[in-house]
Amino acid sequence: MPTPLDDLYFDNDAPPSSAPGPQGALPLTEDLLRDSPSGDLFGWSQNAGMGWDPAELNRPQVLILSTQGGIRAPDGTPIALGYHTGHWEVGLLMQAAANEVRAQGAMPFAGYVTDPCDGRTQGTPGMLDSLPYRNDAAMVFRRLIRSLPTRHAVLGIATCDKGLPAMMMALAGTPDLPTVLVPGGVTLPPEHGEDAGKIQTIGARFSHGEITLKEAAELGCRACASPGGGCQFLGTAATSQVVAEALGLALPHSALAPSGQPIWLELARASGRALLRLHERKITTRQILTPSAIHNAMAVHAAFG
Repeated sequence: MPTPLDDLYFDNDAPPSSAPGPQGALPLTEDLLRDSPSGDLFGWSQNAGMGWDPAELNRPQVLILSTQGGIRAPDGTPIALGYHTGHWEVGLLMQAAANEVRAQGAMPFAGYVTDPCDGRTQGTPGMLDSLPYRNDAAMVFRRLIRSLPTRHAVLGIATCDKGLPAMMMALAGTPDLPTVLVPGGVTLPPEHGEDAGKIQTIGARFSHGEITLKEAAELGCRACASPGGGCQFLGTAATSQVVAEALGLALPHSALAPSGQPIWLELARASGRALLRLHERKITTRQILTPSAIHNAMAVHAAFG
């Protein structure tokens, strides 16, 4: 039998059909009203509606993009899981960067395009979506950048095999704005156990009698020893982080930071400060991502990859 609606809804008074709205006034001028795109003016209405102080609407605007996934409670416990640890806690990096951007006198915006885990899709049709995702996400990131026409700079926060290359492509395809990439770091390995690469073979090893059921269960449980960050080996995720640094898109020493550690959050704040310095000095991605920078990244990759 169908569920009665009375079992789904509580009795409530009629909801309101209007509200007082934000207090204050937009800092408009006659020239802005005459000459600005209508979208710029409506954007200010939206900003005030979301709770931003109307008196601060003239601040430079910084767009922070990330691959965040899942819903994390303030104490770190999961409300809804992400696809993988790599994007699970990047919201903490976004918050640290946004607080720094605001403290430095700018206005942060945030947008999200979450990413899949090819480890999770191994042996399933989902494997077919893994590599195409990079191009798809890069295009969506680019569209998000263009869809905030008033942004002055872009900060990208990403970690893993799909999300970080997608973010790099999006930032590289934004040559006329200052951009900085914040690598989301790596999850800590267990003190006693196996990393996230070897642990993906527990089924095959058990089938060949190389490990017991008890060993498989215990090793699999503790492979990701901290809740955030990418895999602990030089697969695509870690490799891409190093390449991002070698290209000059990420700050020196920011690749492979251990997730959840103080240095991890400090790198997000430092990246926010660096992005605003680029904006002040009118240094754009075009001036950083030069042929020499690409050659440098290729040499670094050849040395360690």
